Amino acid sequence: MAFIDVKGRSVHYEIHGEGPRTIVWTHGIGSSLETWKQHLPEFPGFRHVIYSVRGMGESQGIDGPVRLEDWASDLDGLMEALDIPSAIIAGHSMGGAISQRFVIDYPQRVEALLLLSTSSRVGAALEAAWLRQAEEIEATNPHLAAARRAVSKYNMDEGLKAVDVPTLILVGGKDPQTPPGGSVIMSRLIPGSQMQIFPGIGHSIFPECPDAKVRAREWLATLN
Repeated sequence: MAFIDVKGRSVHYEIHGEGPRTIVWTHGIGSSLETWKQHLPEFPGFRHVIYSVRGMGESQGIDGPVRLEDWASDLDGLMEALDIPSAIIAGHSMGGAISQRFVIDYPQRVEALLLLSTSSRVGAALEAAWLRQAEEIEATNPHLAAARRAVSKYNMDEGLKAVDVPTLILVGGKDPQTPPGGSVIMSRLIPGSQMQIFPGIGHSIFPECPDAKVRAREWLATLN
């Protein structure tokens, strides 16, 4: 179990595999770096960095609110601490939102972008649901409550128009949390991006859909 200091906080991370290029994977809300372990062997030829977002898994949290910008800054700090100038950035759900914020705020760090089951904006109904959930868990898990508030309201549409790295967007056709319409929006905003919708698949796209991993692997091969 490896930990590293990132801007005064302890971050749990692991490095797997070897290769000339690095992929940094960011998990979804309430999860941890464990999200990715079973899938990494299916992406050989790369060095993989997985980590737990602040306040999740074994990574240290802080009291008070958090924003997508804070998580993006944490990722920048992690790459700095690990001496990774740039990498392929991949994220699922909340991790996909962090990845979008990261490419907007730190474009020099990003070689390519893999967005899984995520969105560039939050609608009113989902905002209300996130805020209600935050209130329900505030007393028992304040870090997770803060995370739910952070993902309850954001819109990165304008920033995505300036993204100029290869981008692949994958989503399940029956994803109730980040419906495919959000991926269509992202694909129209990011110049030259590719997108695929997998019919009948829900939010956990890699566990549910081996074909999604095949598509990601084929796309990654084009980057070498």
